[in-house]
Amino acid sequence: MKRAEAAVDRNTYAKYLQLEKLLSSQVTRTQSEDELLFIIMHQSHELWFKLAIHELTCASRELLEGEAGKDCLMAFKRLSRVSEIQKLLIRSWDVLTTLTPDEFFLFRETVGKDGASGFQSVQYRVFEFRLGLKYRSLTMQTPVGERSVAVVDQVDNQQDRAAIETALAAPSIYDATVAHMAHLPFTGIEPRHDYASPYQRSEAVFVAWRHVYEDREQFPELYQLGEKLIDLEDAFRRWRFAHLATVSRVIGINPGTGGSMGLQYLKSAANQLIESPLYPELWEVRNAMFSRDRTAV
Repeated sequence: MKRAEAAVDRNTYAKYLQLEKLLSSQVTRTQSEDELLFIIMHQSHELWFKLAIHELTCASRELLEGEAGKDCLMAFKRLSRVSEIQKLLIRSWDVLTTLTPDEFFLFRETVGKDGASGFQSVQYRVFEFRLGLKYRSLTMQTPVGERSVAVVDQVDNQQDRAAIETALAAPSIYDATVAHMAHLPFTGIEPRHDYASPYQRSEAVFVAWRHVYEDREQFPELYQLGEKLIDLEDAFRRWRFAHLATVSRVIGINPGTGGSMGLQYLKSAANQLIESPLYPELWEVRNAMFSRDRTAV
């Protein structure tokens, strides 16, 4: 009897990873042999989003609570890990490009039944908020005109709404970085407290980053932190452009399952980060470094 109980309680690879639950979660709804690809692709995205959110949350906490000038080192590994996750996410679009239009057509109506769409991914919204892209509503072009949609209206239960609101009100990784820099001997940096609003460019933060980049031997930790933040935003830009290219290849210019003008919306979203960077001072300092007058600060 004891041996039988021990066998039931024994930890195994499958039990530890809950593989029975995990591998039974791919439920296809059509006869298409390619629907499984679509499901696994998006489920894997959600798992990587979960880890990326965790790592960004930990890094933000370390910057906010750590010792000024030293503990940004503790965030480095976290941010490097998120960058590697982003590389995986970008590379994953290559797998979906093997899905041809005629193959997707066989199950697309099932995917989009009742307006189901990637717009409803709570974790993707939380990931964006943790990176620093803050917003309460989305404006999209639809076949009948422009439409503004509140983010919380894209989900249908209170738990998901609460998760979105909590992430919106929490400091992003850049908020945490600016707050960390405010404790260092830079002039005029004020940590913000309204984390739910979009970040606004600060002259004091720009001047501080310019000092860091022009004298990186004096500020080696901050220099590395700045580059890791650039890695994050650069990868996020690449993710959006890869998504745009994949959708263009698979469904062309047809509307998305969420009702938007698919390609047009994704193109606007991809260009948004070029026109309005998440970490504006870090991109602006690159312009300053190569400007004709490098003596002015």
